[in-house]
Amino acid sequence: MTKAAATESLKIIPLGGLGEIGMNCMILEYADEMIVVDCGLIFSDLDHFGVEFGIPDFTYLRERKEKLRGYFITHGHEDHVGALPFALKSGLHAPIYASNFASLLIQERFKEYGLTETAELRPFRMGQKIELKHFKITTVSVNHSIVDSAALIIDTPVGKIIHTGDFKMDPTPFVGEEIDLKAFGRSGEEGVLLLMSDSTNVERHEHSMSESIIYQAFERLFAAAEGMTVVSMFASNVARMAQVFELAGKLGKKVALAGRTMEQNTRLGAQVGYVKGVEDVLISLDQVGNYPRDRIIVLSTGSQGEYRSALLRMANGEHGQLKLQQGDLVVMSSKFIPGNEKAIGRMINNLFKQGAEVLYEAVHDIHVSGHATRPELKKMLELVKPRFFIPIHGEYRHLVHHAALGRETGVPDANVVLAVNGDVIELTPESCAITEHMEESRILIEGREGNDISKLVLKERRQIGETGIVFALLVRNAETRRIISGPEIISKGLAAEGTEGFLIEEARDVARRVIIRYEDELRGGAVHMDLQEEIRVELRRFFNANLGKKPVVLPVILDL
Repeated sequence: MTKAAATESLKIIPLGGLGEIGMNCMILEYADEMIVVDCGLIFSDLDHFGVEFGIPDFTYLRERKEKLRGYFITHGHEDHVGALPFALKSGLHAPIYASNFASLLIQERFKEYGLTETAELRPFRMGQKIELKHFKITTVSVNHSIVDSAALIIDTPVGKIIHTGDFKMDPTPFVGEEIDLKAFGRSGEEGVLLLMSDSTNVERHEHSMSESIIYQAFERLFAAAEGMTVVSMFASNVARMAQVFELAGKLGKKVALAGRTMEQNTRLGAQVGYVKGVEDVLISLDQVGNYPRDRIIVLSTGSQGEYRSALLRMANGEHGQLKLQQGDLVVMSSKFIPGNEKAIGRMINNLFKQGAEVLYEAVHDIHVSGHATRPELKKMLELVKPRFFIPIHGEYRHLVHHAALGRETGVPDANVVLAVNGDVIELTPESCAITEHMEESRILIEGREGNDISKLVLKERRQIGETGIVFALLVRNAETRRIISGPEIISKGLAAEGTEGFLIEEARDVARRVIIRYEDELRGGAVHMDLQEEIRVELRRFFNANLGKKPVVLPVILDL
């Protein structure tokens, strides 16, 4: 597996994660073998149209599925593992290599989709080497906001590739291993052909803070609490969860869990030994009232203002078991994900209205990021000393800034490749370049069952949401073809109550005039008119003239 053995270029094809935060999925293909690094989803901002999330378009993989040898998962976040069930359901079966904790999270997802019997999960340990025909993958421990995160050192026939996954450099992680900088340094000395590195926090110029700093902040807040303390965070942040349980035991407090994923991940975190002392401090939500209010800590989902999440229901006063009141404290220990700011802002306002004090990132240091900042990204580049560099995992501006940092640290300008989803990158020992671009697409998913929403359906939903819908109902004699009842006009989402009645009457007259023309043709012995289409066109024209918009019009003719 040396450079001399290379007979052709290696293809790198990002299906997601380059130019956006989420849906990370990267194909590496050489000759008759192909591996996939991560297989994630992206949560949708179209949820009001029924779109829950998006997943990569697996067409390229399906057309070459006989080459697929494995999925290599860097960590267990949804944007790195969430699309795995859909890949398997589409026939893309291959071993799934993942760390211990990531494997447990994937197993839980597979249970939901009935895939536990068909999926082949192969947990790896850090530092393990996995050898295929053309690829030899070494897993390397890195720090992130979820335990058991890994980078991948991939030896290929064209040279050594490093994929950092999501990472930061934390010298004092609360749980789990430190980042193995020596492994990256050794690779740099051996010679790295290509580095692909996380770009998320490249705009931040100060070194990221250690997760252990949160422990000190939590201890001060928990000790001073006068009422119930609610800590809202991502349920995948097991290290932070472990801090809460340790502090609860230390301060003589009890912990209750609000949210299904919080319950699941507490169980899994305890199972692998990262969350300790659970049995001593954990109580059910039904038991919260049995203890003094200042002795209670609630770990809750919903930090992004998600619909029907535990924290949102508390904010709206709709949670059946948890009611906030004066003196309570809500600690939002997570970053605001771009796009969620309005929903989070509304929720924070409502939390204050319930009487609680609310701490969040803008006003208090209660969160640290899991992504490397500019100084750490620079150190990675200096350790690895790659010949070629591709920034990954970030919005386009992040990729641009990271590309500039690569040039600053000595990567020649011509060797920095700014790629986006759908680009086909060909790598040889002497070159790295984008050779073509596939139309980047994604599958829009409705509900957890994974029903695909076509662009046409989405367009129709969007149109109904923006302009409303009108039904024109008629009854026709099946033999004589004459209209015997109607038109009845029914509208939804069309106009204000005060004007809708007048418009409906006018619309009925418009439809009647069309019917009169139709019946005139009927008496003449030859009907050339498409009655449904004519009613649809005339009603859309009428509403456009009166409202300035064209609603969806559905004429329905029932033949009796």
